[in-house]
Amino acid sequence: MVQQDEDTSVEAVFDRYADRPALRQRDGEVVTDTSFRELRDRARALAAVLGETVSPGDRIAVLGPPSADVVTLELACSVLGAVSVPLQSSAPVEQLRAIVDETTPVWLGVTADQTGTAQAVTDVAAAEVHTVLLDTDDTDDTDGTAALPALADLVARGRALPQPTPWRPAPDEDPLALLLYTSGSTGTPKGAMYTRSMVERLWHALPPDHPDAVTVGYAYLPLSHLTGRAALLATLGRGGTVALATSTDLSALFEDLRVYAPTELVLVPRIAEMVRQEGAREEQRRLAAGAAGAAGATAATAATDAAAVRAQVQEDLRTRAFGGRVAQAVCASAPLTPELRAYLEGCLGIPLHDLYGSTEAGSILRDGVVQQPPVTEHKLVDVPELGYRTTDRPLPRGELLVKSTAVIPGYFRRPDVTAAVFDEDGFYRTGDVMAQTGPGTYEYLDRRNNVIKLSQGEFVAVSALEATYGGTPEVRQIALHGDSRHAFLVAVVVPADPEATEGDLLAALQRTARAHGLAPYEVPRALVVEPDPFTVDNGMLSDARKLLRPRVTARYGDRFAALYDAVTEQQSGTLVATLREHVGDEPTVDTVVRAARDLLGAEVSTESASAARFSDLGGDSLSALTFSGVLEDVFETEVPVGVITDPTNDLAAVAAYVDRSAADDRPTVTRVHGADPTVLRATDLRVDRLLGEVPTPVARAPRDPSAPPRTVLLTGANGYLGRFTAMDWLERLAPVGGTLVCVVRGSDDAAARRRLDAAFAADPAFAARFAELSGSLEVIAGDVSEHLLGLDDPRWRELAARVDLVAHAAALVNHVLPYTALFGPNVVGTAEVIRLAIAAGSVPVTFVSSVAVAGGARPSATEDVVPDAPAALDERADVRTTIPEWTVADEYANGYGASKWASEVLLREAHDEHGVPVAVFRSDMVLAHPRWRGQVNLPDVFTRLVWSVLATGLAPATFVQRTPDGRVQRSHYDGLPADFTAAAIDAIGASVVEGHRTFNVVNPHDDGVSLDTFVDWLVEDGHAIERVEDHAEWVDRFRSALEALPDEDRARSVLPLLHAFAVPEAPHAGSAIPADAFAAAVRAVRPLGAPAIPSLDHALITKVADDLTFLGLLRPAATTAR
Repeated sequence: MVQQDEDTSVEAVFDRYADRPALRQRDGEVVTDTSFRELRDRARALAAVLGETVSPGDRIAVLGPPSADVVTLELACSVLGAVSVPLQSSAPVEQLRAIVDETTPVWLGVTADQTGTAQAVTDVAAAEVHTVLLDTDDTDDTDGTAALPALADLVARGRALPQPTPWRPAPDEDPLALLLYTSGSTGTPKGAMYTRSMVERLWHALPPDHPDAVTVGYAYLPLSHLTGRAALLATLGRGGTVALATSTDLSALFEDLRVYAPTELVLVPRIAEMVRQEGAREEQRRLAAGAAGAAGATAATAATDAAAVRAQVQEDLRTRAFGGRVAQAVCASAPLTPELRAYLEGCLGIPLHDLYGSTEAGSILRDGVVQQPPVTEHKLVDVPELGYRTTDRPLPRGELLVKSTAVIPGYFRRPDVTAAVFDEDGFYRTGDVMAQTGPGTYEYLDRRNNVIKLSQGEFVAVSALEATYGGTPEVRQIALHGDSRHAFLVAVVVPADPEATEGDLLAALQRTARAHGLAPYEVPRALVVEPDPFTVDNGMLSDARKLLRPRVTARYGDRFAALYDAVTEQQSGTLVATLREHVGDEPTVDTVVRAARDLLGAEVSTESASAARFSDLGGDSLSALTFSGVLEDVFETEVPVGVITDPTNDLAAVAAYVDRSAADDRPTVTRVHGADPTVLRATDLRVDRLLGEVPTPVARAPRDPSAPPRTVLLTGANGYLGRFTAMDWLERLAPVGGTLVCVVRGSDDAAARRRLDAAFAADPAFAARFAELSGSLEVIAGDVSEHLLGLDDPRWRELAARVDLVAHAAALVNHVLPYTALFGPNVVGTAEVIRLAIAAGSVPVTFVSSVAVAGGARPSATEDVVPDAPAALDERADVRTTIPEWTVADEYANGYGASKWASEVLLREAHDEHGVPVAVFRSDMVLAHPRWRGQVNLPDVFTRLVWSVLATGLAPATFVQRTPDGRVQRSHYDGLPADFTAAAIDAIGASVVEGHRTFNVVNPHDDGVSLDTFVDWLVEDGHAIERVEDHAEWVDRFRSALEALPDEDRARSVLPLLHAFAVPEAPHAGSAIPADAFAAAVRAVRPLGAPAIPSLDHALITKVADDLTFLGLLRPAATTAR
């Protein structure tokens, strides 16, 4: 930086460093320098000639890359007080014509390769434009340039003329000196105005070097780009030397750097990628050369060797690619991925600093820290249409606005556009979305115009994704495309290997996506293979090597549309028809794998895919539903969604299920209810219809039915409520030498045990207590939805011979999937439990149902009935009478409620026809466990809501309808602690040794404890929560904040269930569901030693937030009130 009274003029710089080399050029290995004095004298001589036609304030345009002549012409502008207008070499002629018409330059400097463009522009210009040829002494007319004067000739003539005195404005004036036109990467170019003082500050942006310092910069970025101009001027401004790039296409980049050996380097992402690709090719060459000698190496040795080769290549690149002297390096234009940054730092051997700024605002951030100066003020503002708000948690997010001494006063002759980029307080709108990570620190998220919204509501930051995919070795360049009409992305890829196919590239992109944990919708499903690289010359890149997105859309728009059409067609009947052709001609697993790959667009081998889970290939529960339908159409057998989404099942296991289903006479929805049922009838659900053959009881030792059970079979022990049920039963059985048998999915008993252990692992104390009681535990690998629970006949019969009670808590809990998808795991699973209970001598069954069965009270899909209608949930009524039919509909939880209703009907049949004692427990919300840490039910609506409110810091003023005069009403929330729920079900269930009993496990108290109360308690605990007075406004802001969350956070939020909170709920005076029988049973058995159903208290809600923090899903509250 310069001292306050120091002469800041450009002339002073040249006087100070007159004998130092200013510019450096090379021809092969021959390097020549131009001193500051020589450069100044050339510029003055040129100014002497140009001054004959140029006055202060006139414009001089330049079309060409950084060169000695271009710098000379720029300096002549300064001498004359003219305005420099550097033009983008990559801009189409139409844009250049518009700029020339707007700026009316007197002169245009042009390199020989741009003379055709220059002529096309100047021939139709409104005013005469003199043209001068740059960087050539060739007078040959073969290229049509003989009629143009060369700059060298003008300099020669000017040396004989009186040398002009450098022009200076009046002390109170700061006239225009430079017009930088934006690249048009997001629209029409605009001329950013730089005044004379602003340009002089670019010369003095860095402090002067030590007199003995050797500073060499490398100029390859165009002077029409602020980064390129600022780097060149800052180097000259402190007496350094600017080494000029030899070629405009950067083909000589590495040779230039080797010869010049710069001490400072400014990188942009495209150049960083070139370095990595150069290194990757060399690594592959060296590894291939050493492969023969390492044929017997272990995987660990091979990995070590690969790391060693990379280190060697990076060290070689330090000299071969960078010249070996780089002491300071920065990256500008756009942020690098962490992997690419680390790779470049390994090559350079020094930290790589990240600079963020813009043409309009200059330098703003260095390594995320606001640069003050030049920035004087900064702030974030909401971008509601993209879901970014300054109230977002854990970090405020929004568009960055700044005030700075480097901010332009506006755009040339564009007052309308100028007004749009400044807010009412004079802050410049950067157009970039940032997260504020601390006081004066920000993290770049994406360009506001580079965030797109897909049809399912997901926001995708395409430029950040392109940077990630750019690290794929098989990819040279990539451009992503998406829109709000489609649910996935497509792409244009320039491959590193010209022979690469679309399949090769899709597989490579999917590998990168898996390595970076990208969401399925962030992975291109189809692509265009483009053999020709994106370049400045073909108009796909700006002069600063930025992708020009409008031109990508214009060039490939029709092909993108064709890709979308092809993928859509492939996912419909075409896929089924194609797969049917292979049934019978290939193993089932091959067809299943082919179906998954084609449906999901996954490019993996059959062998790899068969060992992968459906989710590993990018599938989710909804695509699993589609996949289930495809398999059913192809194999003509039902494949439940639960089989596909089961985390223990790979595609080979799914194929095995298909084979078993085809061979077995398994119950299906069609066989039980008919084809495509719209109404389910209780009379359809008969035990013999689902079991086929009702088993004969096995021989077993006599037992007293009234005695407490000593061997209990528990299903669903690794589920949320199931783990507490398991612990409660172990606490009961261990003292009396009893046994808890848990059926858990797994490849074998050991795998099943590991899966069960994982359910207790979050809290070490919980896991330790579980381990202490494991002497009374037996874990069997099985599946409740499979015939005989997935066991062989001898083992199943041995189990039936000793089980005293079956506690059935297993279910696929999914409120989106239809009944057909839940029939297998939930309804058939219950039938298999009944089969075992009958074989065991009609031992009691304890069944965990749901209050969702009340949904069956709707007589039709079009008629509204309160879903928690008390009559439907009468604890003493027969469910077959209260809900004789179930209307299939698309409403939330219809399928899940139907599966629980069907299970209850089957259990009624089992009691009536086979004497099985049954205790049905219709549970509502099961909240946190008061004792064990981290025990919250993450998928349920309550936990999602609490997490979402805490993560966004937004809640409505009230969740409840107000009175007509606007007062907040008292209400109630129906939920129970997990420990009480498990203990009550176990104790009451064990007491039901005859008959059929139903209990509604709800919180009946009219206690005024509601969602509003929970928010009050969380605020008391120190959580920052804004209460939004208008409910509709809260919904809108809440949705926007949730949609803007990272994928993993959005998935755990309440966003999919937000419709449940779209309007305030009616006030509740206790539970609307009758619970007299449950309350009486609690008084009788005293679960946890208490005779009453507990109310929810502050401590439990505090623990919910604490558990979310303990699990790493929330930041701790600022203060703790309790």
